[in-house]
Amino acid sequence: MTQCFRILLLLALIAGAARAQTSRAATASSYLERGNAWFAGGEWDRAIADFDLAIRSDPGNAGAYYNRGTARLQKRDYDGALADFDRALRLDPRLVQAWVDRGGIRYLKGDLDGTISDCTAAIELDPRHAPAWANRGIARMGRQDLSGALADFDRAIKLDSRRTEHYTNRGAARYQTGNFDGAVDDLTRAIRLRPDFAAAWGDRGAARHAGGDAAGALADYNRAIELDPASDVAWFNRACVWRERGDWARATADYDQAIALDPRHADAHCNRGLVKLRQGDEAAAERDFKQCLTLDPNLKESLARLVREARAEMAAGR
Repeated sequence: MTQCFRILLLLALIAGAARAQTSRAATASSYLERGNAWFAGGEWDRAIADFDLAIRSDPGNAGAYYNRGTARLQKRDYDGALADFDRALRLDPRLVQAWVDRGGIRYLKGDLDGTISDCTAAIELDPRHAPAWANRGIARMGRQDLSGALADFDRAIKLDSRRTEHYTNRGAARYQTGNFDGAVDDLTRAIRLRPDFAAAWGDRGAARHAGGDAAGALADYNRAIELDPASDVAWFNRACVWRERGDWARATADYDQAIALDPRHADAHCNRGLVKLRQGDEAAAERDFKQCLTLDPNLKESLARLVREARAEMAAGR
C-alpha cells in the first residue's frame, strides 16, 4: 500500500535524415517530404501512406523506414514500429535515433535488457545524445540498478539541462533510493522549467510526503489536481494525507475519485476500506477489502496487517 510515482520515457520522434539523391531516391524524397508534413500535422495514417510510397520507390532508404516507424509508434503499433526500426538499422547501423527509439519500444514491451543494449549502441555512436542516456537510465531503474540509473540521468542533465523529463526521472530514482530531499530538488527544477506540468507537482508531493512534509505534499497535490483532474494518482495520494490526519470524509471523497478514474486501483480500495472501518461502516469496508484482493491477491498479508493495526488503534481510542 504505497504512494505512486512515475517516470517519463523519452521517445524522441523526429524525421529521419535525408539520403543521397539518385533518380529513385529523389522520388522517395518527395514522398518523405510530404509524409513528414502529414506527420507534423498529426495525420499519422496519411504520413504512413506516403512513407509506404517512399519505401516502394527506394527500398534501401533507411530514413523512410525510420519515419514510418515513428508514425506507427504514434498509433501505438509497437510491433509495426519495431519492424521498421529493425529494417532501418539493418540499412544504416549508424542511425542513432533509430537505436534510441527501438530501445524505447523494447522498454514498452518489457524488454529492459534490449533497451539498455540499444541505448548503449546509440551512446557509443554519439556520446552527446542526451535521450539515449535518459532512456538507458529508465531501463536501469526497471532493473533496480539505481546507481547506474542516477549516473545516466546525471549525464543526460549535463548534456541537456533544459529538458524537464530529465529532472523528473532523476527525481524518481532519488525517491527510490530514499533521497527525498534530492527528489524534491529535482522536481522543483522540473516545475520551474514547466509550471503547468501536473505530474511533476504530484511527484514532488509524493517526495515531500515521504520526507515528512505533509503540508507541502498537500499543497502540491492540490496543484496537481487543479492542473490535471484526471490524475487518479494525485487524488489517491492526497487521500492518503487526509487519512493520516484522520479527516475521514475528505479521505473517502478523494479515494472515491481515484477509484472512479481507475476502478482497478487495488490500493485505493484497500485504503478506502480502512477509512470505512474507522467510520464504523464494516460492510462497506469488507466490500472494499474483497475488491482489493480480487484485483491483487498478493496484497492479502499486508491488508490483514493493516486491518489488525487499524482495529488495535480503534480499540485504544486513537
